[in-house]
Amino acid sequence: MTLTVTSLASGSSGNALLVRSGDTALLVDCGLPLRTIGRALTRADVNPAQLRAILLTHEHGDHTLSAGPMARRYGIPVVANRPTLAALAQDLEGALVQELATGAAVTIAGFGVCSFPVPHDAAEPVGYTISAGRWCVGVATDLGHWNDTIVEGLTPADLVVIEANHDQEKLWRAPYVEAVKHRIYSPTGHLDNVAAGRLLARLGSDGRRRSAWLAHLSQEANSPQIAEQVVRGVLALAGVRYLGVAALPRRAPLHWSSDMHGEQLSLFD
Repeated sequence: MTLTVTSLASGSSGNALLVRSGDTALLVDCGLPLRTIGRALTRADVNPAQLRAILLTHEHGDHTLSAGPMARRYGIPVVANRPTLAALAQDLEGALVQELATGAAVTIAGFGVCSFPVPHDAAEPVGYTISAGRWCVGVATDLGHWNDTIVEGLTPADLVVIEANHDQEKLWRAPYVEAVKHRIYSPTGHLDNVAAGRLLARLGSDGRRRSAWLAHLSQEANSPQIAEQVVRGVLALAGVRYLGVAALPRRAPLHWSSDMHGEQLSLFD
């Protein structure tokens, strides 16, 4: 069974991740305008009718912008925990919703979905692992720090989608007001490049071959080049070899397929 993952958008201007197996698909977050996400799905050769659920990590607008309209138009259930659904009650009025408690697991159209808590300044933010057959993708894109619970949650993943939001030095020079800088830097804000590298090094210490996507990069306080360089440097210092790293573009798609997993990782040997 092939698992395919496509990043449709990543960053503070919108986030959406498409997970497919066969003719069925899930969307993790839906933070783009309805027309924009419709065009992105078309480019990915997916009809919205193929979507079996929209999984929400938390209620912030860059992750939920068109979740309600998409769910209502196409009859797609929105899956999230109770605090997140409550925070979005007005936006999701009239849409199908399905509660998935934090830390719980469910099967959706053949996908195994598990959630785990992450530290972020939202009602009850979560990450997810989504599996099809023997393959698994893990997602943790908004978190101020990482802990053993997050490591445990992401351990089954062959593809890890993890936040590498900012470079610390660039953050303090960025054109944000001081309150925003302190929010980003806080334990419930966003993960910096070094912390992302350390999390991946911890995951990679088991010697398992994985791919990693660096997500939610700040346009003002990071760059794909810096993020990749720092994370790869941390992995090299930790002696982790079998973990391929790529920074996600803000809007251009990036694809991963379980069929190409070994070939993709061989580039990083």
